[in-house]
Amino acid sequence: MPNNMSFRILIADDQVEQLNAVVAMLGNAEYSIEVAYSGSDALNMLLNNAFDLSLLDMHMPGLTGLEVLNHLNQLGNSVPSILMTGQPSRDIELAALELGVITMLRKPIPAELLRITVNQIFTRNHG
Repeated sequence: MPNNMSFRILIADDQVEQLNAVVAMLGNAEYSIEVAYSGSDALNMLLNNAFDLSLLDMHMPGLTGLEVLNHLNQLGNSVPSILMTGQPSRDIELAALELGVITMLRKPIPAELLRITVNQIFTRNHG
């Protein structure tokens, strides 16, 4: 199992209760977690800081999760990402895959599913 303390995660969601729930689910794993409340803030944070993973809500003010990823890719600054959405669709899923999203999780996200998914990403990428 990887050393969780070294991993920085950005969680971006404009719904504070959803954001707090995701932070709480991962907080016990002792990751270094930072938060953003809009797509624009998430993009700025991802461009100016080194993150090992981002969890981006699909629907946020300013920029959607997909738009954040598109900007990052255009700038050659890709970050492993999970897209979170309460309204999944085939179009969103295909766009997410084209942008290199690792997986898409439907909200509300079960705590155990989130922890397993994040742990598998870090184990696979940093084993």
